Amino acid sequence: MDNQNKINPMQETDALTVEPTLDKPDVLHILSECCPGAENAGNALFYREYDLRVTVEFGNLQSSRTQDSWSAQLLCIADHPFFDESLVESVIGVGGTPDDAIRSAANAAGHEILAHLLCAFSQPSEQAVETKLMGELHRFHLPAAHTAAHIGAGEPTDLWTLIEDKLPDYLGTKRCYWIRLFSGCVNGIPNCEVRINGTVFPSLSDILMQDAVRHKDTKGYIADRGFALLIQDEATYQPCPFTKQEVGELTFRALRLLPGIKDKASSQKIQKTIFESAPLRSLGMELVSFLPEIVTQQVVQFRDNDGLMPVVNRGTPDVELKKSQVRSYGYMEDAVFQYLRKQKPTEEEIKYILASSAKFHALSDAL
Repeated sequence: MDNQNKINPMQETDALTVEPTLDKPDVLHILSECCPGAENAGNALFYREYDLRVTVEFGNLQSSRTQDSWSAQLLCIADHPFFDESLVESVIGVGGTPDDAIRSAANAAGHEILAHLLCAFSQPSEQAVETKLMGELHRFHLPAAHTAAHIGAGEPTDLWTLIEDKLPDYLGTKRCYWIRLFSGCVNGIPNCEVRINGTVFPSLSDILMQDAVRHKDTKGYIADRGFALLIQDEATYQPCPFTKQEVGELTFRALRLLPGIKDKASSQKIQKTIFESAPLRSLGMELVSFLPEIVTQQVVQFRDNDGLMPVVNRGTPDVELKKSQVRSYGYMEDAVFQYLRKQKPTEEEIKYILASSAKFHALSDAL
């Protein structure tokens, strides 16, 4: 569910290496102390009552130049039948030794992330967020409590209230949406981010940025974090007719075909092949429309907007959808990332894919 954190092996960056003594079982033990009730399931915790499985991976371990403090990254990974992919969340801990830093990160993962997930499944509130997509209502329950953390001077900021009015425009047909909010400021320079199921949404992030500028005269580091797991009501949820794996396989096939587009005739032929390869007409349209744009964004790395091109719904006026509302979009994004990393297409192949992208031509014209 969250693909922005790519797992890196634990590494030290200083010449003097200090090996930590804490390993995965130790970290899982800390998590279980933060949130009791789990069974040991190999290298994982299993909360049978909620059918939730949690494990961890180590990320970077770094020391300061003077080696009087260390920072450790942990990736908290959760799986549940409601999740169409693993939920992955990164936490950072700081301490005087590597073990202290890992212990700090583990406590943060337990009290902030795991506690919130258990609350979402065990204590849904009466408050709900509703959205209408293509005329169909989708209702999402909120946890009874939102997880929030504050570092630095001043009072905590309730980040949720800043974006909650806009959120219905970003919800679609999935069973769950994992919302991560971050607002930080270092010596008056803000850095804010809103992620939905791992994808950054610039327009929502800008809302937090507008609030964070009030710290422009503040020295030091100030940060607020918040999480929310929204679970769709059983009454409004409809299972998806395709899986992430199926979309991934279709994406890989399409990406092998797209470089063959050299002119209008080959474009029509290849797009028809891609379109007809999909089990659903709508999915075929999405593959043809979105894949060149996703490749362009990942290769060129420009700041994209939150929305997609307007679509026509059964003769009604155009409806602008957000990327998080199109079920296949995130699946295609992840598949494109994997394709570029593993298949390593040539520059010539990428050039022909970019040639099919409207956004690439718009960027080229602007430059």
